[in-house]
Amino acid sequence: MKIFAEMRLSEVLESQRHSMLKEVQSEPSNKLLNVNESDYVNYLVERYRIEPLVFAFNNLRVSHAERMIPANKHPSEFHFAFATEFPRQVLTFHLPFDGDAALLKCQPSSYFTGGTHDVDVSPDEIRFELINWRDAAEELKRGQEWIIDRIRKLNANVTSDVAQFNSHLEGQARQAVASRKAELLKRANIAESLGIPLLKSPGVPQTFAVPVTPKRLTVKPSASDVAYSPQPTLDEATYQDILSILHDAGVGMERLPSTYANKQEEDLRDYLLIPLCTHYPNTTGETFNKKGKTDILIRHEGSNVFVAECKFWKGIKGFHETIDQLLGYLTWRDSKAAIVCFVNNKELNPVLDQIRSGTPLHPCFVRLESKKSESWTHFEFRLRSDATRNVHLAVLCFHFPPS
Repeated sequence: MKIFAEMRLSEVLESQRHSMLKEVQSEPSNKLLNVNESDYVNYLVERYRIEPLVFAFNNLRVSHAERMIPANKHPSEFHFAFATEFPRQVLTFHLPFDGDAALLKCQPSSYFTGGTHDVDVSPDEIRFELINWRDAAEELKRGQEWIIDRIRKLNANVTSDVAQFNSHLEGQARQAVASRKAELLKRANIAESLGIPLLKSPGVPQTFAVPVTPKRLTVKPSASDVAYSPQPTLDEATYQDILSILHDAGVGMERLPSTYANKQEEDLRDYLLIPLCTHYPNTTGETFNKKGKTDILIRHEGSNVFVAECKFWKGIKGFHETIDQLLGYLTWRDSKAAIVCFVNNKELNPVLDQIRSGTPLHPCFVRLESKKSESWTHFEFRLRSDATRNVHLAVLCFHFPPS
């Protein structure tokens, strides 16, 4: 096999991406709508990511043996009057590697001319040969170093292409899942609007299978195949608009520290409610929701579509307790929420550092979604009561240092 020269890596990567998108499109609709989206995306990333090749150049080893070499394979300065083959010492170099062996065949996007080399491949090493023509150790050493240098440089280019592919995989998977779910929900809503009971598809298995790939074991998240019941959800653009209103109001309060100094949580909360009520008339404070009262609640047609907690910063333990309190209020799929932290410490940055390092330690933490600014971060959590239901949680911090 000609190493790094049998096929184009770009075509292999595109085929891998297409396989992932095809799997998303082939999932039964109810299972895709019921599954925990982040868990399913993580499964796709783990299943379709490609393990780069890592060569153990420091563990290069050599073996040798005598072999009959045909006369026509010898360099041109060798002449044989009668013999058709001649015994020569053949050195076999053994180079261990780890990763996806299929990449050994792939030509990277950045490829330089100058030839490649034939190698044999086993599950954990490649082997290449040099023939001792002239009993010249330096010549053999230069030949070995040239081949190793080619392998090292070409693999660096392959690794770069693979790293770029892997880095885009989560975003592509998340977009594919979101797009198909949106299309399925659109169809479901059209069917529901007819006012006629829908038939369940027979013979659909109850849970996802657990697929095993040659590279690694990946476990597909389970989900019920019962008919998906659409639930109220806050449009992403509206969610971001609400957060922007809260953020702008909080920043305005920071600019007038003397006005808001020594205020209680409820007082600061009420100042935030004023612009929210202007934009969203159904906004209320101190409204009871499931297990207790929350600070800011927006309802739509009897359903809670946005919940926020306003708290003074009291350390990471109190922050985790606020997360628990907030998760206890939420019951529906794809909930959207916020924690507004009023920080009256002298310095803000240490608090932001604690939030950054301490939030992932919460048992319901899923991932960091995005960072809008130093004091405005988006996280994803799962509900304790239902692992298939996740919460989009924004954390906004406003600084009111002691005067």
